[in-house]
Amino acid sequence: MPWDPDALWIYAVTLATLLAAALGLPIPEEIPIVTAGAVCGHPDTPVRWWIYLPVLIVGVVMGDGILYFIGYRWGNQLLQNSWVRRRLLPPDRQERIERRIQKYGIWILLGARLTPGLRSPIFLMAGSHRLPFIKFLIADGIYAIPGVSLLFWLAYLFSDQFIRLIEEAEKWRPIIVLIVLSAVAIYLLRFFWKHPVAEGDPKDVPIIGRQVASHVGKQPPGNNPPEEPRT
Repeated sequence: MPWDPDALWIYAVTLATLLAAALGLPIPEEIPIVTAGAVCGHPDTPVRWWIYLPVLIVGVVMGDGILYFIGYRWGNQLLQNSWVRRRLLPPDRQERIERRIQKYGIWILLGARLTPGLRSPIFLMAGSHRLPFIKFLIADGIYAIPGVSLLFWLAYLFSDQFIRLIEEAEKWRPIIVLIVLSAVAIYLLRFFWKHPVAEGDPKDVPIIGRQVASHVGKQPPGNNPPEEPRT
């Protein structure tokens, strides 16, 4: 039954976790999404996928929307805060992101969605730069729905294997944790060595970034800015 009290509790906790992750809880939003898919795939689950999946999508978009409104209301104060400028968004990085927002508009949300560590600053600055909220909401939903659905259905379809893998992994947990942490550390070192600053440029996004950048970069005839008179 969809409105089982246990199911309602699970929906609510998952939604709260997604919102907390958007606001700074140090967990990736992918973790509750994958966990939800595995829970739905269990034969004795009280939840239903046609409720759970929309809850996940709404939670992701709501979290992004909250960041947008924080940027819209307090963005300038936050961006001028000394701790933010020193630790999170130095002035040179802010300037580069601002140029990307002015150049790409809502297309920058694609880069934000697919680039690690870029979502929060981009959504905050999108609000502070007053990108149209309706366009922001539509674009964010379009970008979020395929990603959330893909992770959810992969976990759903392979939930039995996922559970068996967890049971087997308990025997080897110390070694697995060491290997995973080492792999993540190596990947992050390599990534940030090659990309010291993420600026929201679609060209930075693998596979599709260049196509997006080339599409956005093309201006229709007659819309080119007038040339300045030569002196």
